Amino acid sequence: MKKTLRYILLSGLSLLLFACGKPNGEKEAVSTMKGVFYTAVSGSTETLELLPGKSKLIDLLVRAEEGAVCDITLKMSLKVDPEGLDVYNAANPAAAAQLLPSSAYSFVEGKNSLMIARYNTTSTTGRIRIVASGLENDQLYVLPLTIDKVEGSDNWALSENPYAFITVMQSDKGPEGGDGSMEYPYELKTAADMKAMRDKLVPGEKTYFRMKNDIDMAEITDWTPLNYASPYDKGIDFDGGGFTISNFTCDYSDYPSFFGVLNGYCHDVKFENAKVTVADARSGILAGYCGSGAIRGDVARVHIQGELDHTTSTKYGAGGFFGHLANGGMYACSADVTVTSKLNNVGGLVGYCAANAEIVDCWTSGTVTGGQRVGGIIGGTSGADLTTPDGIKIVNCYTTAAVHGSFAIGGIGGFFNGANTTKGSPADNKPGNRFEKCIAWNTDIRANWNQTTGEGTINPGDVSHYSDGAIVGYTAKANYLVGCLRNPAMKYDQAIFFDYTDAFSLYDQPDSSPTSPLMIVAVEGAEYNYPYHGAAAPEGKTLSEVAKSLGWSTAIWDFSGDVPTLKSTAPVGPAPDVTSGGQLPGFDENTL
Repeated sequence: MKKTLRYILLSGLSLLLFACGKPNGEKEAVSTMKGVFYTAVSGSTETLELLPGKSKLIDLLVRAEEGAVCDITLKMSLKVDPEGLDVYNAANPAAAAQLLPSSAYSFVEGKNSLMIARYNTTSTTGRIRIVASGLENDQLYVLPLTIDKVEGSDNWALSENPYAFITVMQSDKGPEGGDGSMEYPYELKTAADMKAMRDKLVPGEKTYFRMKNDIDMAEITDWTPLNYASPYDKGIDFDGGGFTISNFTCDYSDYPSFFGVLNGYCHDVKFENAKVTVADARSGILAGYCGSGAIRGDVARVHIQGELDHTTSTKYGAGGFFGHLANGGMYACSADVTVTSKLNNVGGLVGYCAANAEIVDCWTSGTVTGGQRVGGIIGGTSGADLTTPDGIKIVNCYTTAAVHGSFAIGGIGGFFNGANTTKGSPADNKPGNRFEKCIAWNTDIRANWNQTTGEGTINPGDVSHYSDGAIVGYTAKANYLVGCLRNPAMKYDQAIFFDYTDAFSLYDQPDSSPTSPLMIVAVEGAEYNYPYHGAAAPEGKTLSEVAKSLGWSTAIWDFSGDVPTLKSTAPVGPAPDVTSGGQLPGFDENTL
Protein backbone atom coordinates (compact mmCIF):
# COMPACT_ATOMS: atom_id res chain seq x y z
CA MET A 1 0.00 0.00 0.00
CA LYS A 2 1.43 3.37 -0.96
CA LYS A 3 1.81 5.92 1.77
CA THR A 4 -1.00 8.47 1.77
CA LEU A 5 0.08 12.11 1.72
CA ARG A 6 -2.06 15.17 2.19
CA TYR A 7 0.21 17.26 -0.02
CA ILE A 8 1.44 16.50 -3.54
CA LEU A 9 4.05 18.20 -5.72
CA LEU A 10 2.60 18.71 -9.16
CA SER A 11 5.22 19.48 -11.78
CA GLY A 12 5.73 19.64 -15.51
CA LEU A 13 3.45 22.58 -16.34
CA SER A 14 5.08 25.43 -18.21
CA LEU A 15 4.01 28.15 -20.56
CA LEU A 16 5.75 30.56 -22.89
CA LEU A 17 5.27 34.23 -22.07
CA PHE A 18 6.52 36.98 -24.36
CA ALA A 19 5.65 39.68 -21.82
CA CYS A 20 8.28 38.66 -19.28
CA GLY A 21 11.59 40.23 -18.51
CA LYS A 22 14.09 40.92 -15.78
CA PRO A 23 13.39 43.55 -13.11
CA ASN A 24 16.76 45.24 -13.55
CA GLY A 25 15.68 46.60 -16.92
CA GLU A 26 17.69 44.25 -19.14
CA LYS A 27 15.84 43.65 -22.42
CA GLU A 28 14.96 40.14 -23.38
CA ALA A 29 12.97 39.18 -26.48
CA VAL A 30 11.50 35.99 -25.02
CA SER A 31 11.54 34.52 -21.52
CA THR A 32 10.09 31.23 -20.39
CA MET A 33 7.98 31.12 -17.24
CA LYS A 34 7.51 27.65 -15.78
CA GLY A 35 4.27 27.26 -13.75
CA VAL A 36 4.63 24.55 -11.10
CA PHE A 37 1.68 23.49 -8.98
CA TYR A 38 2.88 22.42 -5.59
CA THR A 39 2.07 22.30 -1.90
CA ALA A 40 4.11 22.49 1.25
CA VAL A 41 5.62 18.99 0.95
CA SER A 42 8.13 19.70 -1.76
CA GLY A 43 9.27 16.82 -3.95
CA SER A 44 6.48 14.36 -3.18
CA THR A 45 5.05 12.35 -6.08
CA GLU A 46 2.99 9.89 -4.01
CA THR A 47 -0.57 8.97 -4.89
CA LEU A 48 -3.27 10.46 -2.70
CA GLU A 49 -5.17 7.60 -1.04
CA LEU A 50 -8.63 8.22 0.37
CA LEU A 51 -11.13 6.17 2.30
CA PRO A 52 -14.57 5.98 0.65
CA GLY A 53 -16.44 9.24 1.07
CA LYS A 54 -13.43 11.09 2.51
CA SER A 55 -11.97 14.22 0.97
CA LYS A 56 -8.80 16.31 1.02
CA LEU A 57 -8.08 19.88 0.04
CA ILE A 58 -4.99 20.46 -2.09
CA ASP A 59 -3.45 23.89 -2.45
CA LEU A 60 -2.19 24.85 -5.93
CA LEU A 61 0.36 27.46 -6.97
CA VAL A 62 1.94 28.65 -10.19
CA ARG A 63 5.60 29.48 -9.82
CA ALA A 64 7.83 31.22 -12.37
CA GLU A 65 10.75 29.41 -13.91
CA GLU A 66 14.01 30.10 -12.08
CA GLY A 67 15.56 33.34 -13.25
CA ALA A 68 12.41 34.65 -14.92
CA VAL A 69 9.87 37.11 -13.59
CA CYS A 70 7.17 39.12 -15.34
CA ASP A 71 7.10 42.90 -15.55
CA ILE A 72 3.30 42.99 -15.46
CA THR A 73 0.69 41.41 -13.22
CA LEU A 74 -0.92 38.28 -14.68
CA LYS A 75 -4.14 36.48 -13.82
CA MET A 76 -4.13 32.76 -14.61
CA SER A 77 -7.12 30.42 -14.68
CA LEU A 78 -6.78 26.66 -14.17
CA LYS A 79 -8.85 23.85 -15.62
CA VAL A 80 -9.09 20.07 -15.78
CA ASP A 81 -8.22 18.79 -19.29
CA PRO A 82 -9.40 15.17 -19.99
CA GLU A 83 -6.99 14.91 -22.93
CA GLY A 84 -4.18 14.85 -20.41
CA LEU A 85 -5.10 11.28 -19.43
CA ASP A 86 -3.57 9.91 -22.65
CA VAL A 87 -0.43 11.92 -21.99
CA TYR A 88 -0.14 10.44 -18.48
CA ASN A 89 -0.74 6.84 -19.58
CA ALA A 90 1.74 7.18 -22.43
CA ALA A 91 4.41 8.26 -19.94
CA ASN A 92 3.31 5.60 -17.40
CA PRO A 93 2.13 2.59 -19.45
CA ALA A 94 2.01 0.25 -16.46
CA ALA A 95 -0.34 2.51 -14.52
CA ALA A 96 -3.51 1.92 -16.57
CA ALA A 97 -5.02 5.00 -14.95
CA GLN A 98 -8.57 6.21 -15.48
CA LEU A 99 -9.75 9.81 -15.56
CA LEU A 100 -10.93 11.01 -12.16
CA PRO A 101 -14.70 11.45 -12.51
CA SER A 102 -16.24 14.89 -12.08
CA SER A 103 -18.00 13.67 -8.91
CA ALA A 104 -14.60 13.31 -7.25
CA TYR A 105 -13.23 16.85 -7.56
CA SER A 106 -14.21 20.48 -7.44
CA PHE A 107 -12.37 23.77 -7.33
CA VAL A 108 -13.11 25.63 -4.13
CA GLU A 109 -15.24 28.64 -5.04
CA GLY A 110 -13.07 31.45 -6.36
CA LYS A 111 -9.89 29.34 -6.13
CA ASN A 112 -9.28 28.35 -9.77
CA SER A 113 -7.93 31.80 -10.68
CA LEU A 114 -4.45 32.76 -9.50
CA MET A 115 -2.43 35.97 -9.62
CA ILE A 116 1.27 36.46 -10.22
CA ALA A 117 2.15 39.95 -9.17
CA ARG A 118 4.58 42.12 -11.09
CA TYR A 119 8.19 40.97 -10.60
CA ASN A 120 7.02 38.04 -8.47
CA THR A 121 7.83 34.38 -8.96
CA THR A 122 4.94 32.73 -7.08
CA SER A 123 1.22 33.09 -7.61
CA THR A 124 -1.53 33.33 -5.09
CA THR A 125 -2.99 30.05 -3.85
CA GLY A 126 -5.67 28.02 -5.61
CA ARG A 127 -7.47 25.14 -3.99
CA ILE A 128 -9.15 21.97 -5.24
CA ARG A 129 -11.08 19.39 -3.23
CA ILE A 130 -10.61 15.69 -4.03
CA VAL A 131 -13.27 13.34 -2.68
CA ALA A 132 -13.54 9.55 -2.92
CA SER A 133 -16.91 9.54 -4.65
CA GLY A 134 -17.87 7.22 -7.50
CA LEU A 135 -14.51 5.43 -7.40
CA GLU A 136 -13.51 1.75 -7.41
CA ASN A 137 -11.19 0.51 -4.70
CA ASP A 138 -7.49 0.20 -5.67
CA GLN A 139 -8.03 1.70 -9.15
CA LEU A 140 -5.59 4.51 -10.03
CA TYR A 141 -7.25 7.73 -11.18
CA VAL A 142 -5.62 10.79 -12.71
CA LEU A 143 -6.71 14.42 -12.68
CA PRO A 144 -4.82 16.37 -15.40
CA LEU A 145 -4.54 20.09 -14.68
CA THR A 146 -3.40 22.81 -17.00
CA ILE A 147 -3.60 26.56 -17.51
CA ASP A 148 -6.83 27.59 -19.21
CA LYS A 149 -6.04 31.22 -19.94
CA VAL A 150 -3.87 34.13 -18.93
CA GLU A 151 -5.21 37.64 -18.49
CA GLY A 152 -2.87 40.62 -18.63
CA SER A 153 -1.15 39.67 -21.90
CA ASP A 154 -2.30 38.11 -25.18
CA ASN A 155 1.22 37.14 -26.08
CA TRP A 156 1.50 33.64 -24.57
CA ALA A 157 1.40 29.96 -25.51
CA LEU A 158 1.42 26.61 -23.77
CA SER A 159 4.61 24.61 -23.74
CA GLU A 160 5.00 21.20 -25.35
CA ASN A 161 4.13 19.36 -22.09
CA PRO A 162 1.55 21.56 -20.36
CA TYR A 163 0.05 19.11 -17.84
CA ALA A 164 0.40 18.52 -14.14
CA PHE A 165 -1.24 15.47 -12.61
CA ILE A 166 -2.91 14.55 -9.33
CA THR A 167 -3.12 10.79 -8.90
CA VAL A 168 -5.79 9.38 -6.60
CA MET A 169 -6.72 5.93 -5.31
CA GLN A 170 -9.63 4.85 -3.11
CA SER A 171 -8.81 2.27 -0.46
CA ASP A 172 -10.73 0.72 2.42
CA LYS A 173 -7.52 -0.05 4.30
CA GLY A 174 -5.80 2.40 6.62
CA PRO A 175 -2.44 3.64 5.36
CA GLU A 176 0.75 3.12 7.32
CA GLY A 177 1.37 6.10 9.59
CA GLY A 178 -2.21 7.35 9.14
CA ASP A 179 -3.71 9.82 6.72
CA GLY A 180 -5.05 12.43 9.12
CA SER A 181 -8.63 11.13 8.99
CA MET A 182 -10.70 10.30 12.05
CA GLU A 183 -10.41 6.56 11.29
CA TYR A 184 -6.65 6.70 10.63
CA PRO A 185 -5.04 9.62 12.48
CA TYR A 186 -1.46 10.60 11.71
CA GLU A 187 0.75 8.64 14.11
CA LEU A 188 3.18 10.55 16.32
CA LYS A 189 6.21 8.57 17.51
CA THR A 190 9.14 11.00 17.55
CA ALA A 191 9.93 14.67 18.14
CA ALA A 192 10.32 15.02 14.36
CA ASP A 193 6.75 13.74 13.93
CA MET A 194 5.56 16.41 16.35
CA LYS A 195 7.29 19.17 14.42
CA ALA A 196 5.89 17.87 11.12
CA MET A 197 2.30 18.34 12.33
CA ARG A 198 2.17 21.97 11.18
CA ASP A 199 2.68 20.98 7.53
CA LYS A 200 -0.17 18.48 7.69
CA LEU A 201 -2.79 20.94 8.92
CA VAL A 202 -5.27 22.22 6.33
CA PRO A 203 -7.17 25.53 6.56
CA GLY A 204 -10.88 24.97 7.02
CA GLU A 205 -10.57 21.27 7.92
CA LYS A 206 -9.93 19.13 10.99
CA THR A 207 -6.86 16.90 10.99
CA TYR A 208 -6.48 13.98 13.41
CA PHE A 209 -3.29 12.98 15.27
CA ARG A 210 -2.57 10.26 17.81
CA MET A 211 0.53 9.71 19.93
CA LYS A 212 1.88 6.15 19.92
CA ASN A 213 4.44 6.50 22.74
CA ASP A 214 6.04 9.02 25.10
CA ILE A 215 7.93 11.77 23.23
CA ASP A 216 10.85 13.84 24.54
CA MET A 217 10.91 17.22 22.78
CA ALA A 218 14.17 18.49 24.29
CA GLU A 219 15.81 18.57 20.85
CA ILE A 220 13.22 21.01 19.48
CA THR A 221 14.28 24.50 20.56
CA ASP A 222 12.46 26.46 17.84
CA TRP A 223 8.85 25.30 18.20
CA THR A 224 6.35 27.26 16.10
CA PRO A 225 2.77 27.02 17.44
CA LEU A 226 0.53 24.85 15.26
CA ASN A 227 -2.24 27.39 14.61
CA TYR A 228 -1.09 30.88 15.55
CA ALA A 229 -2.09 33.00 12.52
CA SER A 230 -5.45 34.54 11.63
CA PRO A 231 -8.05 33.25 10.75
CA TYR A 232 -7.02 30.36 13.07
CA ASP A 233 -9.00 27.89 10.95
CA LYS A 234 -6.66 24.89 11.05
CA GLY A 235 -8.73 22.38 12.99
CA ILE A 236 -7.06 19.62 15.01
CA ASP A 237 -7.99 16.58 17.05
CA PHE A 238 -4.96 15.71 19.18
CA ASP A 239 -5.22 12.35 20.96
CA GLY A 240 -2.36 11.87 23.39
CA GLY A 241 -3.26 8.22 23.91
CA GLY A 242 -2.39 8.57 27.60
CA PHE A 243 1.27 9.29 26.78
CA THR A 244 3.63 12.04 27.97
CA ILE A 245 5.26 14.95 26.12
CA SER A 246 8.38 15.92 28.06
CA ASN A 247 10.68 18.95 27.89
CA PHE A 248 8.47 21.01 25.59
CA THR A 249 9.69 24.61 25.25
CA CYS A 250 8.47 27.59 23.23
CA ASP A 251 9.37 31.27 23.03
CA TYR A 252 7.74 32.10 19.69
CA SER A 253 6.59 35.71 19.23
CA ASP A 254 2.89 35.04 18.48
CA TYR A 255 0.90 33.16 21.13
CA PRO A 256 3.90 31.09 22.30
CA SER A 257 2.49 27.70 23.31
CA PHE A 258 1.89 24.25 21.87
CA PHE A 259 -1.15 25.12 19.73
CA GLY A 260 -1.14 28.92 19.45
CA VAL A 261 -4.94 28.92 19.13
CA LEU A 262 -6.64 25.61 19.90
CA ASN A 263 -9.26 24.99 17.23
CA GLY A 264 -10.65 21.54 17.99
CA TYR A 265 -9.99 18.99 20.71
CA CYS A 266 -6.94 17.96 22.75
CA HIS A 267 -7.26 15.01 25.09
CA ASP A 268 -5.49 12.29 27.05
CA VAL A 269 -1.97 13.72 27.21
CA LYS A 270 0.47 14.84 29.89
CA PHE A 271 3.06 17.61 29.54
CA GLU A 272 6.04 17.19 31.85
CA ASN A 273 8.72 19.83 32.49
CA ALA A 274 7.20 22.23 29.96
CA LYS A 275 8.45 25.82 29.77
CA VAL A 276 6.95 28.68 27.79
CA THR A 277 8.53 32.12 27.76
CA VAL A 278 6.31 34.96 26.58
CA ALA A 279 7.88 38.07 25.07
CA ASP A 280 4.75 40.14 24.42
CA ALA A 281 1.52 38.18 24.05
CA ARG A 282 -1.25 36.59 26.09
CA SER A 283 -0.60 32.90 26.40
CA GLY A 284 -0.50 29.62 28.27
CA ILE A 285 1.55 26.45 27.97
CA LEU A 286 -1.08 24.69 25.83
CA ALA A 287 -2.37 27.70 23.85
CA GLY A 288 -2.70 31.46 23.85
CA TYR A 289 -6.41 31.11 23.10
CA CYS A 290 -8.74 28.16 23.47
CA GLY A 291 -11.23 28.85 20.71
CA SER A 292 -11.72 32.22 19.07
CA GLY A 293 -14.99 33.76 17.90
CA ALA A 294 -17.05 30.96 16.33
CA ILE A 295 -14.10 28.56 16.61
CA ARG A 296 -14.38 26.23 19.62
CA GLY A 297 -11.66 24.44 21.55
CA ASP A 298 -12.00 21.74 24.21
CA VAL A 299 -9.58 19.79 26.40
CA ALA A 300 -10.18 16.65 28.47
CA ARG A 301 -7.85 14.55 30.62
CA VAL A 302 -4.88 16.84 29.90
CA HIS A 303 -2.29 17.35 32.63
CA ILE A 304 0.45 19.97 32.58
CA GLN A 305 3.49 20.32 34.81
CA GLY A 306 5.71 23.22 33.98
CA GLU A 307 6.38 26.93 33.96
CA LEU A 308 4.99 30.00 32.18
CA ASP A 309 7.13 33.16 32.28
CA HIS A 310 4.93 36.11 31.31
CA THR A 311 6.91 38.81 33.09
CA THR A 312 7.90 40.90 30.04
CA SER A 313 4.53 40.89 28.25
CA THR A 314 2.27 43.93 27.89
CA LYS A 315 -0.78 41.76 26.99
CA TYR A 316 -3.15 40.74 29.79
CA GLY A 317 -3.89 37.03 30.14
CA ALA A 318 -1.58 34.27 31.40
CA GLY A 319 -2.48 30.76 32.54
CA GLY A 320 -1.06 27.30 33.00
CA PHE A 321 -3.19 26.09 30.06
CA PHE A 322 -4.52 29.19 28.28
CA GLY A 323 -4.15 32.93 28.31
CA HIS A 324 -7.79 33.20 27.22
CA LEU A 325 -10.52 30.56 27.30
CA ALA A 326 -12.49 32.31 24.58
CA ASN A 327 -14.92 29.62 23.40
CA GLY A 328 -14.73 26.14 24.85
CA GLY A 329 -14.42 23.93 27.87
CA MET A 330 -11.98 22.11 30.15
CA TYR A 331 -12.82 18.72 31.65
CA ALA A 332 -10.82 16.54 34.08
CA CYS A 333 -7.61 18.53 33.61
CA SER A 334 -4.85 19.56 36.01
CA ALA A 335 -1.95 21.98 36.19
CA ASP A 336 1.01 21.80 38.56
CA VAL A 337 2.56 25.04 37.39
CA THR A 338 4.48 28.19 38.18
CA VAL A 339 2.77 31.05 36.38
CA THR A 340 4.41 34.46 36.74
CA SER A 341 3.16 37.74 35.31
CA LYS A 342 3.22 41.41 36.29
CA LEU A 343 -0.14 42.07 34.60
CA ASN A 344 -3.82 41.38 35.26
CA ASN A 345 -5.85 38.23 34.59
CA VAL A 346 -3.56 35.42 35.70
CA GLY A 347 -4.68 31.91 36.65
CA GLY A 348 -3.43 28.41 37.37
CA LEU A 349 -5.46 27.11 34.42
CA VAL A 350 -6.69 30.19 32.56
CA GLY A 351 -5.88 33.90 32.56
CA TYR A 352 -9.39 34.98 31.68
CA CYS A 353 -12.61 33.64 30.17
CA ALA A 354 -15.33 34.85 27.86
CA ALA A 355 -18.98 34.17 28.63
CA ASN A 356 -20.27 30.58 28.27
CA ALA A 357 -16.87 28.93 28.86
CA GLU A 358 -16.75 26.13 31.41
CA ILE A 359 -14.16 24.45 33.62
CA VAL A 360 -15.37 21.22 35.23
CA ASP A 361 -13.59 18.62 37.40
CA CYS A 362 -10.14 20.24 37.34
CA TRP A 363 -7.40 21.04 39.85
CA THR A 364 -4.24 23.12 40.18
CA SER A 365 -1.17 23.33 42.39
CA GLY A 366 2.05 25.34 42.36
CA THR A 367 2.32 29.13 42.44
CA VAL A 368 0.33 31.77 40.55
CA THR A 369 1.61 35.35 40.66
CA GLY A 370 0.26 38.40 38.87
CA GLY A 371 -1.03 41.95 39.20
CA GLN A 372 -4.77 42.36 39.70
CA ARG A 373 -7.36 39.63 39.04
CA VAL A 374 -5.40 36.52 39.99
CA GLY A 375 -6.87 33.11 40.86
CA GLY A 376 -5.71 29.60 41.60
CA ILE A 377 -7.94 28.34 38.76
CA ILE A 378 -8.81 31.45 36.72
CA GLY A 379 -7.95 35.14 36.83
CA GLY A 380 -11.15 36.77 35.65
CA THR A 381 -13.72 37.52 32.98
CA SER A 382 -13.35 39.20 29.61
CA GLY A 383 -16.19 40.93 27.86
CA ALA A 384 -18.87 38.91 29.67
CA ASP A 385 -22.43 40.13 29.11
CA LEU A 386 -23.58 41.51 32.44
CA THR A 387 -27.13 40.26 31.89
CA THR A 388 -26.64 36.80 30.38
CA PRO A 389 -27.95 33.81 32.35
CA ASP A 390 -25.21 31.66 30.82
CA GLY A 391 -21.97 33.02 32.21
CA ILE A 392 -18.71 31.24 32.98
CA LYS A 393 -19.15 27.92 34.80
CA ILE A 394 -16.56 26.51 37.22
CA VAL A 395 -17.76 23.30 38.89
CA ASN A 396 -16.13 20.62 41.07
CA CYS A 397 -12.66 22.15 40.97
CA TYR A 398 -10.01 22.53 43.66
CA THR A 399 -6.67 24.23 44.09
CA THR A 400 -3.78 24.03 46.52
CA ALA A 401 -1.80 26.72 44.68
CA ALA A 402 -0.20 29.74 46.32
CA VAL A 403 -1.89 32.86 44.90
CA HIS A 404 -0.12 36.23 44.92
CA GLY A 405 -1.21 39.56 43.44
CA SER A 406 -2.03 43.16 44.18
CA PHE A 407 -5.82 42.92 44.72
CA ALA A 408 -8.97 41.22 43.34
CA ILE A 409 -7.33 37.83 43.97
CA GLY A 410 -8.95 34.60 45.13
CA GLY A 411 -8.22 30.96 45.82
CA ILE A 412 -10.34 29.84 42.85
CA GLY A 413 -11.06 33.03 40.87
CA GLY A 414 -10.04 36.67 40.90
CA PHE A 415 -12.50 39.11 39.27
CA PHE A 416 -16.06 38.03 38.39
CA ASN A 417 -18.25 41.08 38.21
CA GLY A 418 -18.48 40.84 34.42
CA ALA A 419 -16.22 42.63 31.95
CA ASN A 420 -15.31 45.51 34.27
CA THR A 421 -16.79 47.74 36.95
CA THR A 422 -17.47 50.63 34.59
CA LYS A 423 -20.49 48.69 33.30
CA GLY A 424 -22.21 48.49 36.65
CA SER A 425 -22.00 47.74 40.33
CA PRO A 426 -21.47 44.23 41.72
CA ALA A 427 -24.52 44.92 43.85
CA ASP A 428 -26.70 45.11 40.73
CA ASN A 429 -24.97 43.15 37.93
CA LYS A 430 -26.13 39.67 36.95
CA PRO A 431 -23.33 38.18 34.80
CA GLY A 432 -24.52 34.61 35.32
CA ASN A 433 -21.13 33.28 36.44
CA ARG A 434 -21.29 30.03 38.42
CA PHE A 435 -18.90 28.67 41.05
CA GLU A 436 -20.34 25.41 42.29
CA LYS A 437 -18.90 22.88 44.77
CA CYS A 438 -15.35 24.21 44.41
CA ILE A 439 -12.71 23.87 47.13
CA ALA A 440 -10.02 26.45 47.91
CA TRP A 441 -7.46 24.34 49.80
CA ASN A 442 -4.86 27.12 49.65
CA THR A 443 -2.74 28.09 52.62
CA ASP A 444 -1.12 31.06 50.86
CA ILE A 445 -3.37 33.78 49.39
CA ARG A 446 -1.75 37.17 49.72
CA ALA A 447 -2.61 40.53 48.20
CA ASN A 448 -0.45 43.67 47.99
CA TRP A 449 2.30 41.39 46.69
CA ASN A 450 5.70 42.88 45.90
CA GLN A 451 7.16 40.92 42.99
CA THR A 452 10.58 42.47 43.48
CA THR A 453 11.00 41.34 47.07
CA GLY A 454 8.76 38.28 46.73
CA GLU A 455 6.61 39.10 49.74
CA GLY A 456 3.38 40.81 50.72
CA THR A 457 3.11 44.18 52.38
CA ILE A 458 0.18 45.24 54.54
CA ASN A 459 -1.01 48.80 54.07
CA PRO A 460 -3.12 49.40 57.20
CA GLY A 461 -6.38 51.21 56.83
CA ASP A 462 -6.41 51.57 52.99
CA VAL A 463 -9.78 50.15 51.92
CA SER A 464 -10.01 51.84 48.52
CA HIS A 465 -9.08 48.79 46.42
CA TYR A 466 -10.87 45.65 45.23
CA SER A 467 -11.47 43.00 47.84
CA ASP A 468 -9.88 39.53 47.97
CA GLY A 469 -11.59 36.24 48.77
CA ALA A 470 -10.95 32.66 49.74
CA ILE A 471 -13.01 31.49 46.74
CA VAL A 472 -13.46 34.64 44.57
CA GLY A 473 -11.72 37.95 45.15
CA TYR A 474 -14.34 40.28 43.66
CA THR A 475 -17.74 39.00 42.59
CA ALA A 476 -21.17 40.22 41.56
CA LYS A 477 -23.56 39.50 44.42
CA ALA A 478 -26.02 37.83 42.01
CA ASN A 479 -23.55 35.26 40.67
CA TYR A 480 -24.37 31.62 41.34
CA LEU A 481 -22.06 30.85 44.28
CA VAL A 482 -23.10 27.42 45.49
CA GLY A 483 -21.64 24.93 47.97
CA CYS A 484 -18.02 26.14 47.84
CA LEU A 485 -15.66 25.40 50.74
CA ARG A 486 -12.29 26.72 51.91
CA ASN A 487 -9.45 25.11 53.82
CA PRO A 488 -10.23 25.38 57.56
CA ALA A 489 -6.52 26.13 58.08
CA MET A 490 -6.95 29.32 56.07
CA LYS A 491 -6.72 32.15 58.60
CA TYR A 492 -6.68 35.90 58.18
CA ASP A 493 -3.06 36.78 58.91
CA GLN A 494 0.03 37.85 57.02
CA ALA A 495 1.43 34.32 56.70
CA ILE A 496 -1.68 32.61 55.26
CA PHE A 497 -4.35 34.99 53.93
CA PHE A 498 -4.53 38.73 53.87
CA ASP A 499 -6.38 41.35 51.90
CA TYR A 500 -4.92 44.51 50.42
CA THR A 501 -5.45 46.03 53.87
CA ASP A 502 -5.79 44.70 57.39
CA ALA A 503 -9.40 45.90 57.68
CA PHE A 504 -11.18 42.72 56.53
CA SER A 505 -11.76 39.21 57.82
CA LEU A 506 -12.67 35.72 56.62
CA TYR A 507 -16.24 34.65 57.28
CA ASP A 508 -18.75 32.05 56.10
CA GLN A 509 -21.29 33.04 53.45
CA PRO A 510 -24.48 31.27 52.33
CA ASP A 511 -25.15 30.33 48.72
CA SER A 512 -26.20 33.07 46.33
CA SER A 513 -28.11 33.47 43.06
CA PRO A 514 -29.83 36.27 41.14
CA THR A 515 -32.86 35.86 43.41
CA SER A 516 -30.80 35.51 46.61
CA PRO A 517 -27.83 37.90 46.46
CA LEU A 518 -24.61 37.14 48.31
CA MET A 519 -24.33 38.32 51.90
CA ILE A 520 -21.37 40.69 52.36
CA VAL A 521 -20.02 41.95 55.70
CA ALA A 522 -19.76 45.70 55.27
CA VAL A 523 -16.57 47.58 56.08
CA GLU A 524 -16.76 51.33 56.48
CA GLY A 525 -15.23 53.15 53.53
CA ALA A 526 -14.72 49.97 51.48
CA GLU A 527 -16.61 50.71 48.27
CA TYR A 528 -15.22 47.65 46.42
CA ASN A 529 -15.89 45.09 49.15
CA TYR A 530 -17.41 42.08 47.33
CA PRO A 531 -15.47 38.92 48.28
CA TYR A 532 -16.75 35.35 48.27
CA HIS A 533 -15.20 33.19 50.98
CA GLY A 534 -17.60 30.23 50.84
CA ALA A 535 -17.70 28.28 54.07
CA ALA A 536 -14.92 26.69 56.09
CA ALA A 537 -14.69 22.92 55.56
CA PRO A 538 -14.98 20.74 58.68
CA GLU A 539 -11.85 20.59 60.81
CA GLY A 540 -9.82 17.37 60.61
CA LYS A 541 -11.09 16.29 57.18
CA THR A 542 -8.81 15.54 54.25
CA LEU A 543 -9.33 17.22 50.93
CA SER A 544 -10.57 13.92 49.49
CA GLU A 545 -13.11 13.57 52.27
CA VAL A 546 -14.35 17.12 51.70
CA ALA A 547 -14.68 16.51 47.95
CA LYS A 548 -16.62 13.28 48.54
CA SER A 549 -18.98 15.12 50.88
CA LEU A 550 -19.81 17.52 48.03
CA GLY A 551 -20.83 14.59 45.83
CA TRP A 552 -17.99 14.67 43.32
CA SER A 553 -18.20 11.68 40.96
CA THR A 554 -16.26 8.52 41.80
CA ALA A 555 -16.19 7.75 38.06
CA ILE A 556 -14.04 10.86 37.58
CA TRP A 557 -12.15 11.21 40.88
CA ASP A 558 -9.99 8.81 42.87
CA PHE A 559 -10.44 9.54 46.59
CA SER A 560 -8.09 6.84 47.91
CA GLY A 561 -5.43 9.38 49.01
CA ASP A 562 -5.65 12.54 51.09
CA VAL A 563 -5.85 14.61 47.90
CA PRO A 564 -8.22 13.67 45.04
CA THR A 565 -6.68 12.67 41.73
CA LEU A 566 -8.30 12.35 38.33
CA LYS A 567 -8.88 8.96 36.77
CA SER A 568 -7.42 8.37 33.32
CA THR A 569 -10.78 6.91 32.26
CA ALA A 570 -12.85 9.88 33.47
CA PRO A 571 -15.94 9.93 31.19
CA VAL A 572 -15.86 13.64 30.42
CA GLY A 573 -15.41 15.98 27.48
CA PRO A 574 -17.32 16.81 24.31
CA ALA A 575 -19.33 14.18 22.47
CA PRO A 576 -17.00 11.99 20.37
CA ASP A 577 -16.92 12.35 16.61
CA VAL A 578 -18.71 9.69 14.59
CA THR A 579 -17.95 8.44 11.11
CA SER A 580 -20.14 9.21 8.11
CA GLY A 581 -21.78 5.85 8.72
CA GLY A 582 -22.69 6.76 12.29
CA GLN A 583 -19.97 4.58 13.81
CA LEU A 584 -17.92 5.65 16.82
CA PRO A 585 -14.16 5.45 16.18
CA GLY A 586 -12.25 2.67 17.91
CA PHE A 587 -15.13 0.18 17.87
CA ASP A 588 -16.01 -2.62 15.50
CA GLU A 589 -19.09 -2.28 13.33
CA ASN A 590 -22.31 -2.09 15.39
CA THR A 591 -20.54 -2.58 18.71
CA LEU A 592 -19.80 -0.24 21.59
